[in-house]
Amino acid sequence: MFSCPHTLRSGLSAALLAAVLAFTGSDARAAETGATPRIDRVAGVEHGRDRVVQLPLSKSKIIDFEEDIRDVLVSDPKVADAVVRSSRRLYLIGNKFGTTNIVVFGGSGRPIANLELQVQVDTQALEGLLKRLLPRSDVRVEAVAGTVVLSGTVGSGGEAIQAYEVASKFVGAPIESGAGGSSGPSGATAGGMGGTSTAGSSIQVVNALTIRGKDQVMLKVTIAEVQRDIVKKLGIDLTSAITNGNWATALATSNPFPITPGYEMSTSATGRLNFGGGNSISGRLSALEQNGFLKTLAEPNLSALSGEQAQFLVGGEYPIPVANGNGSGGTTVSIEWKTYGIGLNFQPVVLDENRISLTVKTEVSELTSEGAVVFSSLTIPALRVRRASTTLEIPSGGAMVLGGLIKDDVKQALAGTPGLLKLPILGTLFRSRDFQRSQSELVIFVQPLVVRPVAAGQLERPDRNLQPAGDAAGYFLGRLNRMYRTVDRGQRGAYHGQYGYIYE
Repeated sequence: MFSCPHTLRSGLSAALLAAVLAFTGSDARAAETGATPRIDRVAGVEHGRDRVVQLPLSKSKIIDFEEDIRDVLVSDPKVADAVVRSSRRLYLIGNKFGTTNIVVFGGSGRPIANLELQVQVDTQALEGLLKRLLPRSDVRVEAVAGTVVLSGTVGSGGEAIQAYEVASKFVGAPIESGAGGSSGPSGATAGGMGGTSTAGSSIQVVNALTIRGKDQVMLKVTIAEVQRDIVKKLGIDLTSAITNGNWATALATSNPFPITPGYEMSTSATGRLNFGGGNSISGRLSALEQNGFLKTLAEPNLSALSGEQAQFLVGGEYPIPVANGNGSGGTTVSIEWKTYGIGLNFQPVVLDENRISLTVKTEVSELTSEGAVVFSSLTIPALRVRRASTTLEIPSGGAMVLGGLIKDDVKQALAGTPGLLKLPILGTLFRSRDFQRSQSELVIFVQPLVVRPVAAGQLERPDRNLQPAGDAAGYFLGRLNRMYRTVDRGQRGAYHGQYGYIYE
């Protein structure tokens, strides 16, 4: 259907007025900022050819012709408006996302231009916004058939999600829960979903960003533990034998040590007092004082990709017998193995260049006789465990301390002859004292570092240049190795003159 310019203006008077005001405002803003509106020109050699014109939504474009315009045909006025304000100038206004066809007729009634108009998102403004927000990323924005496609590379999955959310807000599309994922080099998506956001039939946002490469995080852990044990035992056992004619009696006291029965006495003294006639009193003094000190230090280093778990264990496994019933009513014994030692489990997630989300689980365990289970002639040891787990954000190179794992146990027991053990001074002969105090403190230092692979020549082996000593040096000089250096030798020779840090 063809319409003359006057009919088009009367039919779209409201749209024309809005367009004129919009152009006037845009021209005024352009004049204030010193920018010149861009005007496309259609030369005579382009007449009759199809021309693709991309127009941002809610914006306008000016096209000048070398011939007078007689009529304009718009296939879908809902997508765009075409307004003729002079005989050779055409104004295009984008109303909604989509494509339409505009045919321009000249003075002789023949078509002088066929414009394939695509009303899309202002990709230049969105791309500039993403470059300002993510300066370390290379994000490209393309608009195809009502769909905004984000392509290029980003540094991490967090940047991909941020770019997706900004683009969705920019075009007015809702953000789906869990969307915004980006595909890495292997094709896996980060974020949980495909990264497509829809707003009905108006527009879609497709996240096709690629992560440049997963970061690797090395975790430096220092585990330090100090233990101190104090044991004190003191007791006197008396034995007496008294005979008077046909009457004889004997008295014996044995004072137990219920807290520390496994500790052998280091000092033992016995004495005997005879009264004649076979009468005597003997005593045995047992005493022990023991101080123990233990320092445990481990420094495991472990590397893992961002988002992946890594585990570390230095220790061993001990067997535990388990009774299982069989089908014939009997019992079979199987062995289960339990691990102990120093364990580390961590999962890093690199949020950006200076932020790491870190989940750390550490455990220090050891075998102990306290709480051991004795079954028949088999003794199953118990396990003393100190465990810590946390999740936090920390910069690369920063450190955190897991402290407060302090234990202070005090045990004391008095045992003896009832009534006599409470005497002020003589009660010492009829009682024993058992005392034990155990103190320990465990501190864990954690330091994550974003690392890069290095050449094999930059690494040092711990056994580099290790050469065992010969038989002569081993027998006569007591040497175990002849040379053991992990670095190159320096210059040999002697210093002459004054040398040192400070001298006058």
